[in-house]
Amino acid sequence: MADKYSQAIFSGAKWSMLTIWYNRCIGLVSTLVLVRLLSPEDYGVAGFAMFFVFFFIALSTVGTKRYVLMENTEDEEKLNSIWSLNLLFRLVSAVILWLSADYVALYANEPKVALVVKVVSAIPLIRAFHNVGMDVFEKNFNFKMETVMLMVAKTLSTACTILLAFVVGNYWALVTGVVLMAVIEVIASYILCPFRPRWSTRYWKEQWQVSKWLYLVSVSGFLRSRVDMLVLGNLLNSRDVGFYNMAQEFAWLPFTDFLAPMNRGIFSVFAKIKENEALLKERIYSQLALLMLLVMPVSFGMCAISEDFVRVILGQKWLMVIPVMQHLSFLMIVMTLYMLVNSVLILKSKMPLLFLCDCVAIVLVIGSFYGLGYDTPADLSMVRLSVGGVFLVCVAVISLSVIRLQARRFLPTVLLPMAVSGLMYFCVSAVSAHIESHVIGLVMSVMTGVVVYTVTMIVMLPVAVRWIPEYRTLQLKLGRMFRIPSYQ
Repeated sequence: MADKYSQAIFSGAKWSMLTIWYNRCIGLVSTLVLVRLLSPEDYGVAGFAMFFVFFFIALSTVGTKRYVLMENTEDEEKLNSIWSLNLLFRLVSAVILWLSADYVALYANEPKVALVVKVVSAIPLIRAFHNVGMDVFEKNFNFKMETVMLMVAKTLSTACTILLAFVVGNYWALVTGVVLMAVIEVIASYILCPFRPRWSTRYWKEQWQVSKWLYLVSVSGFLRSRVDMLVLGNLLNSRDVGFYNMAQEFAWLPFTDFLAPMNRGIFSVFAKIKENEALLKERIYSQLALLMLLVMPVSFGMCAISEDFVRVILGQKWLMVIPVMQHLSFLMIVMTLYMLVNSVLILKSKMPLLFLCDCVAIVLVIGSFYGLGYDTPADLSMVRLSVGGVFLVCVAVISLSVIRLQARRFLPTVLLPMAVSGLMYFCVSAVSAHIESHVIGLVMSVMTGVVVYTVTMIVMLPVAVRWIPEYRTLQLKLGRMFRIPSYQ
């Protein structure tokens, strides 16, 4: 049984990472072209408008996917009912977003935003028609279909975006690409899945009892992760918002493209074993060890290479991104731990606690952004990092007190890779400081980081397994290659 669930997690991670990496390869080509065709102001206008789109999508999300994964929803009538409930919420959301376009532009002090918001208000409604049958594939550990859907949508929408960037040369290229991607995803979901949802209200009352907290957590979770963009739209001009938005995208690149996909199948697995407390705990420890082993070096590493990365990849007009990217990279640690804790608390029906945590984080960000009086992207990103540090402590406390993880297993899993990553950071910084060429510096910094972290962890592995038993599997695999001694 354990092997079955391990394979499910691996399958989810494999297909999800294939999607992300394919999309990132296309996205990287797109970005290298677009950052030279479009201005930071264009990215600011589009980024701020898209914040409200995804906020209203979160505001109209009734937890369809989570409901399908958690409950016995292979019954077609239940699938029709949850699809219909989601459709209703998304329709209302699209109308409200369209009507609020002028107020959003007034809040952002940017008249261009009004028309953009009206156009992209169609996205929540378009996504509402997504075939709910695709979620059943994931429930049965079949992640291939969604991978195909996303890859096709990304390919076609990116080609359209680049073409329009050459033609119109402004933010409308970005906006059109996002709308087109939503349309293609919906069409592909019906091509790939034979299920055809129909309107039904039969189980709305029952489903709302489960979905209402998923709904609130969806809204609060989105605001917690993106509330900075909401406030920045009021505090900064479109150009500075564009800098912050670009820095956030690249600073969190390892999380969105690597770490989040590794957690793809974990909710489905946890849902299957939630009644077996002992097995569930072991799965949590195992996933935590893997995620911390990876998130620490990429967070410290992105901070260390940010200057060379920006100069080589984005170009001279994006230099203001550097300090923002350095600060925001460390938030990947918070997001990774919270991603795991979030899944466990939902399964344990602790969603009110999740909602409370999100609200506290939102209040802290808004209060600190407005209260401290900073008005540059670099200063505000530092404030965001400080709030993230406080939130990390809260998540750790929840892990120990609510989920009841053992401190003697939890703390070493977090602190050991953090300490080794700190050593790696100083080595990478020292190498980068002595190389004048930014291209060579970027390559050498990445190589130095990989070598220092990998070698240090391998050397420490025989001792580390005493405190982190989850490393024993890694030790056994590496032992065959490097003849590492095994300590019981």
